[in-house]
Amino acid sequence: MFKTLIVSFGHDGLTLVENSQQSGLDVRVLDCFDVYHAQLLQWYGKGLLQTQGRRIDVRNAVAREGFDLALVYEDTDFVRTALITQSLREGGVGRIIVITRDASRRAVYRRCGANRVVVAESADEAWNELHSLLPSMATA
Repeated sequence: MFKTLIVSFGHDGLTLVENSQQSGLDVRVLDCFDVYHAQLLQWYGKGLLQTQGRRIDVRNAVAREGFDLALVYEDTDFVRTALITQSLREGGVGRIIVITRDASRRAVYRRCGANRVVVAESADEAWNELHSLLPSMATA
């Protein structure tokens, strides 16, 4: 079973978590910003990986958990998403996939450590592409 971290601070994360769990992935959700904590706790409860928002804290928390895969849904602040992606890479996550609505940011996320960048307008559209990638990752 792939140990999977989902990074999403909005409703789109609900779709990713539900679909990932239905696909047999062992899922946790990153909770690293106080402003989102109450909502994430309500949505995911014990499935949260809580840490402070500093890069070193995120990197250390992720390294302790040993995630195989991270699905990162772009936040409203793409720089924050890029920094989280970089922290995940430094924390040893095996494969990082970033989901964005803006194709022009693909290169930024790749430079920060994303193995793949999916351009999609919705979580459902993103899942359609991600779902086709998961079996090949699970057998790798």
